[in-house]
Amino acid sequence: MVLVVGGDHLGSIAENLRQLGYGDVVHVTGRNERRVDIPAGTRLILVLVDYVNHNLARWVKDQAKAQGIPTVFTRRSWSSVCQSLQNCGLPCIHVETCPRASRKRVAG
Repeated sequence: MVLVVGGDHLGSIAENLRQLGYGDVVHVTGRNERRVDIPAGTRLILVLVDYVNHNLARWVKDQAKAQGIPTVFTRRSWSSVCQSLQNCGLPCIHVETCPRASRKRVAG
């Protein structure tokens, strides 16, 4: 499961994450929340930095670190998400077609 924090709607991000094998995608807009409970079974947390306040981002970061959950801070576009996943070493099947993905790293 992936927890996505920030953004009013995810567009194609949720479907693309499912195609990467993450299964469920739980979305929290982050507009009014000061804190977010991280659901059990979360394998990855994506924080959409252009749609979330600093206090919530810090809260999520601290909670994820305490639970050992990888956290990726990125902008709300699939190309940015894909690039961020590549840069942190998580698998991304879109590396060859993602215009912003690092060409140095090959998905394995």
